[in-house]
Amino acid sequence: MKILIAPNNYKESISAEAAARSLEKGLLSINPSLETTCLPLSDGGEGFTKALVNATGGEIIPCQAYDPLGRVIDTYYGSIPGKIAVVEMALASGIELLVESERNPWLTSTFGTGQLIKDALSKGFSRIVIGLGGSATNDVGMGMIQALGGAFYHENGSELGYGGQYLGEVQRVELGAFRRHIRSADFTVACDVTNPLLGERGATYVYGPQKGANREMLDHLEAGARHFSEKVNEALQVNHTNSPGAGAAGGMGYALLTFMGAKFRPGYDIVAEYTGLARKAKEADLIVTGEGKIDDQTLQGKVISRLGAMAREYGKRMVAVGGVIESIDLASAGIDRSYAIIDQAKHKEDAMKNASDYLQNIGQEIARSL
Repeated sequence: MKILIAPNNYKESISAEAAARSLEKGLLSINPSLETTCLPLSDGGEGFTKALVNATGGEIIPCQAYDPLGRVIDTYYGSIPGKIAVVEMALASGIELLVESERNPWLTSTFGTGQLIKDALSKGFSRIVIGLGGSATNDVGMGMIQALGGAFYHENGSELGYGGQYLGEVQRVELGAFRRHIRSADFTVACDVTNPLLGERGATYVYGPQKGANREMLDHLEAGARHFSEKVNEALQVNHTNSPGAGAAGGMGYALLTFMGAKFRPGYDIVAEYTGLARKAKEADLIVTGEGKIDDQTLQGKVISRLGAMAREYGKRMVAVGGVIESIDLASAGIDRSYAIIDQAKHKEDAMKNASDYLQNIGQEIARSL
């Protein structure tokens, strides 16, 4: 029996890669004759780089960059066939790089993501795929542009620093060095978010609270993002403020559209293409997937529902393993059976800390049910 194990990341708990291996270990401990294939998935957020690198026989390229608060960290990006660099925003500007008390989008910056892009460009990569998701930032990509040579100036002529706090102070934009850095590059963005930059559905009010912003800070960040976009739109004579995806990753989508002319594609589609997901799903007798929380958002075109649609198309059974599973119509997402880690754990902290053990247990349960 062939089983495709294709989970997404379990946010702030266990990576898609580690989750797949834990499920596989549990399955094989009960039935060693099972033929398993691990294929970690991603929608562009955490795990995006390794999902593409591992599936294509690519390479991990280590480098140093700033974390969201400007501390130097060891991180990496990927190289996949076709001389394509894969940059995952979460690896330099991600929320999981900060402890909860450090989360503050007034201070955090996307500078580190810009450094990853700059390093890739310096090594001759002209095609760059950027995965958005899991960001700790709300600086509308200002830090990324600064890392690539762009400069933003205060009305008194001084060059501005990094972080959401400076958005409202931008009076002049200088992009000469930035344009020289990116002039021969082609950018594709992996992003499933369609939010605009501003407003109640925009970057700040929808995603700011989970990054540590209170209501007062949200209002200041929103005003700053509005001011920043007005200045940039005027300087570049282009307006992507309301473009779908502009609000992704604290406005990073807006910066990539506006400054780099990036093309947007759903992250799932990119991963499915490069990993040969359709072929592997056709060959499987059972698909096992999962993510941290299976809820109403799961039904809105996220990884599990997209994979479920594929399973239905090919007449395959699909089992989903969530950290938490809310009361939703699982069948409409193509899910035939589901398991929740929280049902086995003592409490949420236990579920998140010991997810690997619980996933192994659930893998055993799945094997016994076959």
